Amino acid sequence: MKTQNFISYIKEIRKEALELGYSKSTIDGYWYIWKQFILWKNVNTFEYEEKEYSKFLLEHYNFDVNTYTNKSKSHHQQFMRSKRILDNFDIYKQNMNRKVLPKSIFKYYPEEWKKELNLFLSYCQNVRQNAINSVKLKKYYIEKIYAYFYQCGVNNLNELNKKCIVSFINDSVDKGNRSKGRYFYILREFLDFLLMEDIIHENLSSFIPKIKRCKRKKIPTYFSCEEIEKILEEIPRVRKVEIRNYAIILIAARLGLRISDILNIKTKDIDWINNKITIIQQKNYNLNILPLTKEVGWAIIDYIKNARPKTDSEYLFIKMKYPFKKMNQFNKFNKYFEKTDIEAAEENKKGIHNLRHSLATNMLENEIPLDIIASTLGDSIETTSNTYLRVAHKQLKECILEVNE
Repeated sequence: MKTQNFISYIKEIRKEALELGYSKSTIDGYWYIWKQFILWKNVNTFEYEEKEYSKFLLEHYNFDVNTYTNKSKSHHQQFMRSKRILDNFDIYKQNMNRKVLPKSIFKYYPEEWKKELNLFLSYCQNVRQNAINSVKLKKYYIEKIYAYFYQCGVNNLNELNKKCIVSFINDSVDKGNRSKGRYFYILREFLDFLLMEDIIHENLSSFIPKIKRCKRKKIPTYFSCEEIEKILEEIPRVRKVEIRNYAIILIAARLGLRISDILNIKTKDIDWINNKITIIQQKNYNLNILPLTKEVGWAIIDYIKNARPKTDSEYLFIKMKYPFKKMNQFNKFNKYFEKTDIEAAEENKKGIHNLRHSLATNMLENEIPLDIIASTLGDSIETTSNTYLRVAHKQLKECILEVNE
């Protein structure tokens, strides 16, 4: 039991978590649950008790902490984490693998370092032809690395040396190979750039190990046509946000677009006269022209007329709250998926991208040629065949060879 007023306790946790670099949106989610606990208690001053909080989760959210496993639904995981943080925040910080880097006590780095960062990002985009999202990702990682080096006493980038790099590697050695490998790869690339620009004079990238990972080809998770209809039926389309969500999910299901491409659709991309949608795909910059079916068209019209905020934004899908900016992410698919009785293996990743897999797989099962499927997805035939032939069970059975005894 905590010998401290609960409100003061959660305020301290919130403050420390944000200082440590926890996502504000994540902490806000826990904060909302804790505020509901206060309303449930119906008193302003009380001390935290584990049993009381477990009782609250059961009565208010119908979540029993005794039935929790690491395979529980995402919102149940959030409830459990909100409890574990309250039980002992110090232990929770130690056990949670949040960051690949040791925590920097600095939120910022010297302003003059931004010059080299911007030059590097421009080099990645214009010379190496990296996708926009890749450039954004590199900016994120380099800023974290900047903070680490600044913490270690580096005041100028030309002061970087072997000792700084080895220290960085040693502090990252116990972290996951995937994230660690990404940090190492981006840092090597950045150090090579600094050497090329004569900012450093030693090949420091040679001290950074390459992380080898066994890349197993994953079999795509997909839904049948009947299962997709079940998911669509779970979207009520009563509230404005539901009308928008339905349009987004329907486009993903019928046209197979990635969510990044759906959220980048501009109103001018829709040709209502010729019934087509024209986009430049974010991942590979391919031009993709897709048919605007009546079903998708009417869903978009319903959204524009009855749900879309009044705004001058050129983008089709807009946030529902002021200042009505372009949507940057969409994470509501699982909310509707979990309402269905569709069975899916726990190890399978669930998300709206599975609708893209589903369209391709269902087209393949209906014996649609690979070149048409590739054209629909905006991918090369090689990429499409490598990905989806592994789930073409009907076609693969026809390839079985007899074994002579």
